[in-house]
Amino acid sequence: MNQTRRDCLTWALAASGLALLPGPIPYAAGSRELAVGTPPGLPGVVLARMLETGDWQSHGREPRLRSWRDPDQFRTWIARGSVQLSASPTNVAANLYNRGVPVVLLNVFIRGTLGVVVRNGPAAHLEDLAGKRIGVPWRGDMPDLVFRYVAQREGMSRDDFRLTYLGSPFEAVQMLLAKRLDAVVLPDPLRSAALRQAANMGFNAQDLDLQSAWHEATGHEVMLPQAGLVARRELVEEAPDLIETVQQGMAGAVAWVNENRDAAARDGAQRDDVPQPVLADALERTPIELTTATEAREDLEYFFGELATLSSDFIGGGLPDAGFYWKDGGG
Repeated sequence: MNQTRRDCLTWALAASGLALLPGPIPYAAGSRELAVGTPPGLPGVVLARMLETGDWQSHGREPRLRSWRDPDQFRTWIARGSVQLSASPTNVAANLYNRGVPVVLLNVFIRGTLGVVVRNGPAAHLEDLAGKRIGVPWRGDMPDLVFRYVAQREGMSRDDFRLTYLGSPFEAVQMLLAKRLDAVVLPDPLRSAALRQAANMGFNAQDLDLQSAWHEATGHEVMLPQAGLVARRELVEEAPDLIETVQQGMAGAVAWVNENRDAAARDGAQRDDVPQPVLADALERTPIELTTATEAREDLEYFFGELATLSSDFIGGGLPDAGFYWKDGGG
């Protein structure tokens, strides 16, 4: 097994093994711990920098970053208060809010990580993949709906592809490399890892960027508001000064990551066992821009509204109201 493939499989096993770690302790008012959740990869790079540089002692807090392995684990942690803050796919946060979980979206900072990795090109448009075996992780979630929405806008339907729904992006990568799939829909950094592995194994690996395809299909120029930071409402109400510090820290962390991508990739690789070149590729490809939730609301409502035409369950039945969006100076 070559080194690139071994590195990525090691990362996949390490990330999967996160499920074996003991779960965080549920939040209690007055707790000193600030438990922050993140998936491995790009959100964790930003959040780790924010937590490392913030003045948490002045708030009487001890920050701890915890990795969740998939959206289901995140939903469990934030719903029961096991983490007080967490990176989150924006649709998952809206869905939780609409279902009565007391969460507040603080900001959006990841705008567009999705792509279709094609084992053997060419693949300039989704129509080039007609009839191909395509793996899609997390049926009904963001990778699935963005892919299907863009295809629909291009005049295609689910029936034009041979879709296989999978339980995780890791499984999708494995099936692609085993030649059981022709292409897979992936978020970064697994998207970057799959491209490197496929090329290293001699495939004519191609990448079809779904953000670019979205712009072309819709004419909407705003980058996809894909992931942000959410907080439990009781933390927002109990410690508004802490939330202000978080927002300021996020601004600094985003700026630092964008200005120091090599160092950010190195730090992230040491923390998550993601190969440094993979993280560097993902950081180069992904727009990391901080926008407060209120500022991002128009973009989010467009994004949610368009994808909800395929599945209203995507956001829990309807657009979240104003209570979902953090406001400067209060929840």
